[in-house]
Formats: sequence, structure tokens, C-alpha cells
Amino acid sequence: MKCSACGEENLRNAKFCSFCGARMSAALPDEEQGHPDGAESANETQTVKPLADNPYQPRRMPTIYSPGAQPGGKDQLHTALKTPKVFLFDDEKEEEERRQKAREAARLAAQRKAELARRAEEDPFFDDEEDDDDDDYDDDEPTGRGGKIFAAVISIVTIMILIVGALAFLFYTPTGSRLRAYYGFAAGAEDYVSLADWQLKSGNNAEAAASYYNAFLLNRDDYDFAFTIAQRFESCGANERAEQMYMYLIDRYPLESDPYDYLMALLMREGKEDEYAALLTYRAEHQPGYVIPPSERTVAAPFATPGSGSYTGSVHITLAAEEGAEIRFTVDGSEPNEQSRLYTGPIILYTGTYTLRAVAVSDGATSEIFEAAYTVS
Repeated sequence: MKCSACGEENLRNAKFCSFCGARMSAALPDEEQGHPDGAESANETQTVKPLADNPYQPRRMPTIYSPGAQPGGKDQLHTALKTPKVFLFDDEKEEEERRQKAREAARLAAQRKAELARRAEEDPFFDDEEDDDDDDYDDDEPTGRGGKIFAAVISIVTIMILIVGALAFLFYTPTGSRLRAYYGFAAGAEDYVSLADWQLKSGNNAEAAASYYNAFLLNRDDYDFAFTIAQRFESCGANERAEQMYMYLIDRYPLESDPYDYLMALLMREGKEDEYAALLTYRAEHQPGYVIPPSERTVAAPFATPGSGSYTGSVHITLAAEEGAEIRFTVDGSEPNEQSRLYTGPIILYTGTYTLRAVAVSDGATSEIFEAAYTVS
């Protein structure tokens, strides 16, 4: 059944044209009515224009030909499949555009997710958040490149500032000096001294002594510095190290008096009288011009052979003392002194009871009194 308005074929008994929406005529065309002459009756044929306000008006899809396509050909069919929709109302077009955008966004998201999963499998250290940041820059290529360059410059400048600040902190602050010494890359002995002083104030005496020793190892040829380290050893209670340091200075600098004096004082505080006496003798022998003061001199007490006991007939007693000392003695029990009888040879005692007392005298110093009792019958 042909439409009288557009001439397109429609279904039989259709009330409206499927292509233009015009109302179909109730009468059939002449060839269907059997009029051989093709005459048309004015009452049977009615030409009606399309109704714009018809709510049931169908949509006629326009045919769009691709360049070079022939009507009715294969290209026309292929093009018709890709023909965009034609909308009569704007809200329908906007809704379709929104749906298309949503579908495209979902497709891109799925593609992006698959790409991230693939890259995560290939690289175990891949960070998808960092990659998302890169994509944000890529969305706007000129701005992204500029942003990357700016970020890179800022990062480099920040790193340089941090490096310079760290170096300044390490090399120009007391804390940096202590850190260098603590981690073993001190620039000099003063770094260890700074660390040791800080440890000493904190009460870590053992660690302070170790740091002072490390400082000495870096500057052992400086007399003043070594002498200061010896005093610091005393400050942190490392008296054994202090004694060793003073003896080191005495051996290397025998003409210097301070190491002797400080070591003698240290030995007196510790009650080491034998070491003190030995040091006096050593100093008199190795330091030219030094004379032991009378108050500081010590002389060993003499001894007798034979010792105390009972004898028959007579007894010959021999006295001995350290080299260079003279011996003064008495046999009646009185206290000997520098005015007493001088020993020059064996003492012969005959029948009787005797108390022998003797002292050694050297350079004005007097030893302790030796005493022995003899009975001769």
C-alpha cells in the first residue's frame, strides 16, 4: 500500500505512513481496485500532508551515503549501519550523549584497570598512585610538561638545600662534630674531644675515656695536647690511663717537669708509696739538675747478719744498707741518729745482753730504725 504523500510502500490497512507519518487513504490505488484505465475518484483518493502534532508519528531515518557510495549498493548498506540517530527532542539527544560519555568512561576505566594490573605483574615496585599523578599531567600536555619541569627543578633545589644544610650542620656545629666522632669519621682530634666532653658531662665516664684516647691517637705528637688528655683521664676517673699517659710524656719529654709533678701527686692520692719512691729515684736519675728534697727522700733501713738470738762466747754482727748510705748504730737500746757511732766494720759482742739499733743516712734523709736483740753467754 503506497503512501499518497511520499509514495513509499506501507503495510496493508496502515492508518499512517511509516515514513512520513501522513494519514493513509482508505481507498486502494487503481491497480489494486481493478480500474484498468487508472482513473482516480476524488472521493476515494485523499492526499494528506504529515501531521506535525501527531503523537504517534514515526521517525523516518534519513539515508546517508558515504563518499562514492551508490544508492542501493553495498556501501550504502554499510553506511546505514553506522548512521547516527536523529532525535526530535533535545532532551533525548542530551540523554543519549550522557549515556555515550558514561559508556566511554567505563570503557576507559576498564582499559586503565587492565593496564595497571598488567604493569603491576611486570614490575613489583610499580605504584599506581604515582602513575595516576603522571596521567593527570598527561591530560593537559603543555601544562603537564611544564609542571613536571617545575617539579623537577623544585626537587633538585630542595635536595641541594638539604645537602648543604646537612654539611653545614655536620661541619659547623658542636652537635655535628660529636656525630662525626661518634660514627667514626671525625675530621680531627677535636671532634673526639668534643664528644668526650659531652659524654663526661652526661656521666658516661668509660665512654668519655675511650673518646679521649681516640683523640690522643690522632694527635699523639703534640706535647700540650697529650698532657691535656692525661688530665682529662684523671677527670673521668681513668687513673690507670692517666698514669700511662704521664709515663709516656716522661719517656718522650724527660726534661719537662709537669708530667713528673702530676704523676707524683696522683700516686700520693692513690697511696702508692712504693711507686712514688721509685718515681723520685727515676726522676733524679733521668732529669738533669733534679735533686730529691730531704722531705721527699726515703732511705731503706739497714739490716744485720746474723739476726736476733742467743749466742755462746761472742758474736760478730755485720750491718748493710743501700749504696751510698752510712750507718749509725747503738747497742744499749738508745735511739740512733746522725751523731751516733758510725758503722765501719763488724760489731763484736761478748757475754751479756744487747739491743742493737741502727739507721741508714743518705743526703740528709734518715731511714727507719732497725732493731735486734742478742744474748751472749
